[in-house]
Formats: sequence, structure tokens, C-alpha cells
Amino acid sequence: MKHVEAHANTPTVVVIGESLIDIVDGPQGNRTCHVGGSPLNVAVGLGRLDVSTELATRIGDDPHGELIRRHLADAGVSLQAGSRGADRTATAHASIGADGSATYEFNIDWDLREVHFDVPRVVHTGSLATLLEPGASRTEEELRRLPASTLITFDPNIRPALATSREAARARVENFAALAHIVKMSDEDAAWLYPGREPRAIAEIYASLGVQLFVLTRAAKGCMVASHSTLRYLQAEPATVVDTIGAGDAFMSGLIYEALRSGAARQLTANESDEELLDVCVQTALRSAAITVSRAGANPPNRHDLNG
Repeated sequence: MKHVEAHANTPTVVVIGESLIDIVDGPQGNRTCHVGGSPLNVAVGLGRLDVSTELATRIGDDPHGELIRRHLADAGVSLQAGSRGADRTATAHASIGADGSATYEFNIDWDLREVHFDVPRVVHTGSLATLLEPGASRTEEELRRLPASTLITFDPNIRPALATSREAARARVENFAALAHIVKMSDEDAAWLYPGREPRAIAEIYASLGVQLFVLTRAAKGCMVASHSTLRYLQAEPATVVDTIGAGDAFMSGLIYEALRSGAARQLTANESDEELLDVCVQTALRSAAITVSRAGANPPNRHDLNG
């Protein structure tokens, strides 16, 4: 299959953000390990859709880091030079009780070395990469030096347990959103960041920040789409839900893929996009999420799955 790419040796998409290992201890004492991290999942989703993608992250030269490297390679995602060399690879440790409840312990330091790229068509970031210092400030610096022709996408994917406060997290999210053309947010994130606020009022905040496409995902209810001072709701595609792990990240990778494929990415950077084309992008994102929830774990679709 032909890749959607800008030109030789330059990735079409650079994703900046954390990658980690999810360690899950079950109630019977069984332990499983899975590669995770929202930005990594978005990069893998794009790689599976044959988009030339590079991940700027931070991992250690340890067995966990090797798992991540293999996972990225299997999806055709390149690891940015400078992403290795951390003292250890980050982990998120979940303990599942007999009643199914989970307790989490994060062991992550987010420190970003200088990112090296020419002019990718899209840069995506979000989650802990835009929350934890010192990497969050360095991520912001990288976004600020991008040319106007590069589409910036952002998914806050909040982890309240790691936020110093709601107010600080909200300020950080809005700061990054002001740099982005597309912001995707889950209804859970919106409820935590803006308790008691109606979706329309939240969309107005992001429009005032200059966001051209604001998408609020609503799980099985689909999503709210706001652009050009108009707001509409799109329905989720039917799916038999196995679990929802990675669904939001698959939505994001599907959205970026369709923005590139349809030409909406170029239109957004030129302030020329139309609502019908943006809705096509969001519908592809909804399809990508529906496929993912029908599978176990963070297992986003490839192009055949998405377009077949």
C-alpha cells in the first residue's frame, strides 16, 4: 500500500509524547505487561494506516524499552533519534482487586530531548507529555517553532492523579490548545476540567483560543463537533464492545489519517476548511474507534480494516 507522506526522509506525522509499559496484576496473582501511552498509541494507529510516522519519546535501554521498540517497529513507526537513554522506561502499574476495582501507581518521568525534524505535515501531542515537567515545557517549545504550514493536533487525555490541581491542568490544556488546529477531548476529560459546564460552552472556549476543529467524544453516543461557529453531533458506528482500551487514541489516529488523505489538513492550516469535509474526517475517526472497541486491548485498525 502507498504511504501518505510528504517527501522522502521526512515523516508525514511526528508524534511527541510518552510511551510506557502497563503492568497489570490480576486478582489471582497473574501479571501481564502491555505497551501503552496515549501518544504512542496514536503513533501506532497512524503507522498501521500506512502514514509515515515518527515518535519522539523517552525510553530506557532496558527490557521494557525493548518491548516498546518492537511494538513501534511492528507498526512501521520510526523512533526519533534521542528517544533512548532514559534511566528507565516509564510504567503504569495497575492492581486489580477481587471485585474488579483497580488501583494505579505511575512511575514516570517525562523529559524530552531536542526534537529533530524538517517540516512534517502534522505534529500531534497530548496526555502526560503536555502535563509533566520538564518535558511539557520543551514540548510546547517544539510546537511554537513549527511553521504555519504544519497542522498541530492535541488530545489532553488528562490523568487527574498526576495533575497538581484542576486549575493548573486546565491552564496547561488551554495553553497547548491555543497552539493547535484540532483538539479532541473526551467527555470525561471535559467533565473533570470544566465541572458543570455545558458542551457548547466548552466548545466556545476552544473556539476563542483559535481551535478550528474541536471534537468532544461521547463514547457510545458518538461525538460533538464544533467548527466555524457551528456545532453538530455525529453518531457512533455500531460495534460489539469487547473493551474500550485505546478507543480514544484510535479515534485520534483515524482523524489525522483522514485529514491527510482528504486534504482537510492543508485546508485547516490555510483557514479554508469546510464543515462537510471535516465531518468526513470525524466519521472516519468514529469508524476507527468502533473497530478498536470490538477488539481486546489497544488494537487499532489497518487501512484494510478501515476502508474495506
